[in-house]
Amino acid sequence: MTPEGKFKKAFLAKVKKECKPVAILQYKQDSTTVKGFPDSQVILEGACVFIEFKKSKRAKFQPLQKEWIQKLNDNCHFAYVCCPENADEILEEIKKLV
Repeated sequence: MTPEGKFKKAFLAKVKKECKPVAILQYKQDSTTVKGFPDSQVILEGACVFIEFKKSKRAKFQPLQKEWIQKLNDNCHFAYVCCPENADEILEEIKKLV
């Protein structure tokens, strides 16, 4: 498993334990996937959170990733880029939605 994959798995386990989401969806990139769309979705009672995971704050973005994060936030969704350096902050933001 990649460092990003390990981080993502551990972070989503924390979310599951601390926020009790209705569901956590993870997208695998293939020909049917919308390019640049965040790779995970956390469905809470009354809110939906989209998360793009990165292995570090210096990791590069794929084309359209920043645009999707902005578009989701502009349309009243909660979308975040989560990396080890900001994971605690993102978890606290998600907890506020529960």
